[in-house]
Amino acid sequence: MKRKVMMAGVACVLMALSSCEKQVIGEDGMEVSETEEAEGGSARLSVITRAPGDPNENAVSEGRIYIMNSAGTCVEILSTDEESNQATTRLAAGQYTLYAIGGDDLSRFALPTKSGATANSVITRLEGKVMADLLLASASVDLGDGETVNQNIILEHKVLCMDEIAIKQVPETATKVEVSFSPLYSSIQLNGTYPDSPTESYKIALTKQADGTTWKASPQQMLFPSKGKPTIKVSITTDEGVQSFAYNATEELPANHHFKVEGTYKVACGFSLTGILTAGGWGEDRTITFDLDNNTPIVYDPVAQTFCNGYYVVSVDASERTAVLLAKSKLDYVVPGEGATNADWYAALTGPMAALEMPPGITSGSWRLQTLAEAELITHDTQIVSYGSNGNSGAYFCDDGDGEVKFGYTKKQGDTYTFKSGTNLNQYVLLRPVIDIHY
Repeated sequence: MKRKVMMAGVACVLMALSSCEKQVIGEDGMEVSETEEAEGGSARLSVITRAPGDPNENAVSEGRIYIMNSAGTCVEILSTDEESNQATTRLAAGQYTLYAIGGDDLSRFALPTKSGATANSVITRLEGKVMADLLLASASVDLGDGETVNQNIILEHKVLCMDEIAIKQVPETATKVEVSFSPLYSSIQLNGTYPDSPTESYKIALTKQADGTTWKASPQQMLFPSKGKPTIKVSITTDEGVQSFAYNATEELPANHHFKVEGTYKVACGFSLTGILTAGGWGEDRTITFDLDNNTPIVYDPVAQTFCNGYYVVSVDASERTAVLLAKSKLDYVVPGEGATNADWYAALTGPMAALEMPPGITSGSWRLQTLAEAELITHDTQIVSYGSNGNSGAYFCDDGDGEVKFGYTKKQGDTYTFKSGTNLNQYVLLRPVIDIHY
């Protein structure tokens, strides 16, 4: 399918015109018209926006040209559009730098004003707006008295386009498939460079296709390029929870390319994904291939009271990016003898917890006893416990916060749930520890 490609050139021409109207951007962002005689400058500058190809097909919808003098002060902002792609002004002799911006909808961006504009002014996407195409370039001109100078500037795409993302052979039990890319730049400076911070991520939910196993999206979404080599994460949600894999790309995702991702879920070893950078009249064709398999790190997208990578998520602190996971099953332990002290019980429980394998991808932390609050939450959830004929859940070892081992369980009477705890420990109390993770 032929893509409509917006590429732009800016030709700056000093023309000997007796009188001409120009379009200038005022401080309020509105265009105002003035005549050149009012300026009193000895040189006239005509800025024309057009594409390097067919100018009738590839015209720039909107353009802004910031004109800065040798001191770095913005002396004027000119505008162009698809209907009138030329703006003319008169300037005093001297050295100037032209910073040109083009796009199909510049109202989606926060652009610098005349009084605040510098080469390092930051351009960001406005909150609530969807990213649109954005092209930038700059050039220097040296204007003499009465001199005519022709200056061409070729605008460059400063964004990439995410065309299509597809994951194939997904298990039919999947209820959601998401793909994310991070870190991506979140802004650009007027001089065409990207500030290191802050960065952002791009996440998209795919849609299940008619075959039942292909999930796909065609966002045609413009994005700022990646900051370095990005991480690409694929998450699949089923009734059993969320399983996520992360791949550290071997190449950056640069601007001026269309990007396509195709992945295949492998039953035995996870994912095999292929990313293709295709040129839609933008940059050259490039291909990036990578696999997500059993050797790929598992990542966590924990949601409280759901399962993540096979583990029940007790709680999540999104601001600190921490979560508490419950062990998959109860652990065996040796019951202390009659008259055992609190220290004896702790010693009996510590060994089995220390020997329990860490969740995949987790390299720090250790298993511990549930708190009383965690035990109340866990024994209330029928995903974890069932209630006996007496309405009681199983009892679990807990730490009361003061270093004392207790048991905790929930009693269900109709729709009423009552949590109970005590210190009368015995062999019927279950050891099912929890672990704190950072994700």
